[in-house]
Parts: sequence; C-alpha cells; structure tokens
Amino acid sequence: MTHKYLLFSSHPALGHVVNNIMVSHILTNDFQSNLSFQFPPLPEHCILFYPYDRPVAEDVNTKRVDRLYACTITGQLTERTILSLGHNHLMIKIGFQPGALQRLLGEPMYKMLPHKNYDGENVFGNNVRHIVDALANATDFETMKAIAEDFMFSLLSKIRRPFTIDSIIPDIIKHGGNIKIDDLVKQACMSNRQFERAFIERMGVSPKFYSRLVRFGKAWLLKEDNPHLTWTDVAYECNYFDQMHFIRDFKEFASTNPTEIANAFKIQPFQLKKGIFH
Repeated sequence: MTHKYLLFSSHPALGHVVNNIMVSHILTNDFQSNLSFQFPPLPEHCILFYPYDRPVAEDVNTKRVDRLYACTITGQLTERTILSLGHNHLMIKIGFQPGALQRLLGEPMYKMLPHKNYDGENVFGNNVRHIVDALANATDFETMKAIAEDFMFSLLSKIRRPFTIDSIIPDIIKHGGNIKIDDLVKQACMSNRQFERAFIERMGVSPKFYSRLVRFGKAWLLKEDNPHLTWTDVAYECNYFDQMHFIRDFKEFASTNPTEIANAFKIQPFQLKKGIFH
C-alpha cells in the first residue's frame, strides 16, 4: 500500500472562504481490499471530490451505510463515522472557513444535519462532472489543487458577504473550544438570542455544542498523532474540567469509549490527516 498526502494553504484571494485544500491518495496492492477507519466529528464544512473509488460511510448510531458522491458536500458532523475506502482512493478536499459554506449555499446549515451529505452535482450543476474528470486525469497534487481553486473561483460571485459573526467563529477553533460564549456575543455586538440564531444558521449547531465538538476533535487528533499519550494526558492538554466531562463527550460524539478508539488507532495503517487545526 502507498499513501501520499499534501495539505495546502488556500490561494490568498480565496482565504476568506477556503481554509485549506487537502489531497490524499491511497493505493492498495489488492483490488478487493477495503480499508476501514474511524473518523471523528470535526468542526469543518467541506466539499470532497472522489475521482476514483468512492468511499462508503457508516453511521455508528443508525448503522446506515451510504456511498459518498463523486462530489460530496458535507456540513457539520456530530458523531463518529466509519469510512471504508476502496483500492484506489483519491480525495481532494476543499475545507471551508467556518460559516463560508452556508454563505455559498444560501441555506441554513441545520437543514443539512439530517442528510449529512449532499450531491455536489445537484447543487452546482453538470460542471461538477468536468471537475471530477479533470481531477481524475491530473498527474500531480499541485495540478489537482489548482483545479480545486479554479472551481472555487468560479463560485466566488455566489458567496454572500460576511458579517461580524463570521470573523468571530474561527476564534472557537483557535482556542480549541475553550472560550466563553458570552465573550463572543459581546464581540459580535449582538444579543444572546441573535448570536445563537445566526450561529446555528451558519454552523448547524449551537455555539456551546460546537465548542464541545471543537475540543473533542482536537483531543481525538492529539491522541491519534501522539499514541504514547494517555487519554488522561489528552484530557488535560485539551482543558477538560475532569475525566467525567471527557468521557461524556466521548459517549455523545463517538458512541463508544476511549479504549476502543485507542485500539482502533493501533490497527489503522495510517492516519487520515485533517486540516482544520493546521
């Protein structure tokens, strides 16, 4: 098996919309093989292109299994997912700045939560097929990144202008979810009710719930990248008040316990890198 991966910063002209572009290619020696991975609910909205084999996603709560689209639009995930990858897995991810996907789609993100994933072709039209074909024919990651950026440039005119809250939401990620919501409300010069309504429209979940997701996602990635750390070390590093709060988030967002996830990390042949915290 070979695994190549690059994480790119966005083009400066796209920086207010795109946080990162990631390209990952996994090629196994066995055409029949399927690699399965535990994937946490991360605080990132994305457009994902799969020019070759399309992965299958299993909801750990409902056990529903769906094959992702060649162009998949995904909003805020709120629980662990099991991803099964095919023999030739190429993924090009466009990771959005917080709130930017809502400004592009023009729909409240909470409407997306029950569906989890949208078909990009239904949203953006037949041009998506040409993008997928171009990515499939590209010979290097830099070209794939350029194709993804060109796609985003073609959509810039559709993106609604940001408001004050859009510049404030990234602070939650910057602080690893450990920031007082009241302080953000004051920065936005909004009432608590106005702030929560605008936040849910952009992110799909409440500010408090999103902050917990951010902290949990950071904890998951910290352990995945540093297997020598104990979960107690991780909880401390991510500023959990105590072990009980950490276990509570694990049960809610992963539907399992830390030991099971740590064991899963041991058998995963590589880490699926994520860009939201880079």
